[in-house]
Amino acid sequence: MSSMALVYHSHYNLDLPSHVFPAFKYSQIYNKLKQDPRFASWDVHLPKPASREELELVHPIEYLEDLFSYEHTSRTHLSELPLTQSIVESFLLGVGGTILASELTQSHSYAFNIGGGYHHSFPDRAEGFCYLNDIAIAIRKRQRIFSNERVLVIDLDLHQGNGNSFIFKNDERVFTFSMHQENIYPKKEPSNLDIPLPNGIQDKEYLVLLHEALSEIQKSFKPEFVFYVAGADPYLDDSLGDLKLSIKGLQDRDSMVKEFCHNLEIPCVITLGGGYARDFRHTIQIHFNTLQAFSEKI
Repeated sequence: MSSMALVYHSHYNLDLPSHVFPAFKYSQIYNKLKQDPRFASWDVHLPKPASREELELVHPIEYLEDLFSYEHTSRTHLSELPLTQSIVESFLLGVGGTILASELTQSHSYAFNIGGGYHHSFPDRAEGFCYLNDIAIAIRKRQRIFSNERVLVIDLDLHQGNGNSFIFKNDERVFTFSMHQENIYPKKEPSNLDIPLPNGIQDKEYLVLLHEALSEIQKSFKPEFVFYVAGADPYLDDSLGDLKLSIKGLQDRDSMVKEFCHNLEIPCVITLGGGYARDFRHTIQIHFNTLQAFSEKI
């Protein structure tokens, strides 16, 4: 298999003027990619919007009807985002991108969706900048083909992946692992393994905890496929968090996850998750470094 596939659509960007979410980060990462001679010639796969049938693998019809009405209701208002046709279309493409990335692992070891990671969305409600849960939908679609595949969700965003933890809490085929800041949004849902972190944790201690967790998961669960939420927001100058990882520490984190997958010879889909650095360029660099980590040979 070739090493890595890239998935991107120009409509991943969201129309969010003056919002804390860096709505144009997706195109900035893509532009940085195309300007780098190491990646400029790589093919980029174009996703289709997720279909209604695919969405219904996770989200009930009542919720989807609210979403496609483009009006805030009791089910959609906790997104903390506007609800417009263009924003819903962006989410549909992001979900389609993660589904496509999952399919591309048939011919690539790793597939990087330059988007996605909407890990706060519950089946019947939006939460935390997330209207649809792309990873959950992609997993449910995989389960139609690979019914007994053991899937590991590695969520290293600043915030716990509460939506995924809830969705898969009774599914023994899916192991949810979240390592996140403890005293911060969201209201936590039990994962198979949670590592709540204190404020101020730095690179060395963080990486030790991550290594120990991955080693334990390798022994106890023996995953066959990985979805990785590579949040940029554990960064030391993130505007929403109080973890203190350096840019180098986050790159070491990504390399550790890549090495874990490489050693087990299992495919991995990478999604972006959050990132709210006070200097927007740092968010772009952190996400770009994730791409670099998974493209390098071990």
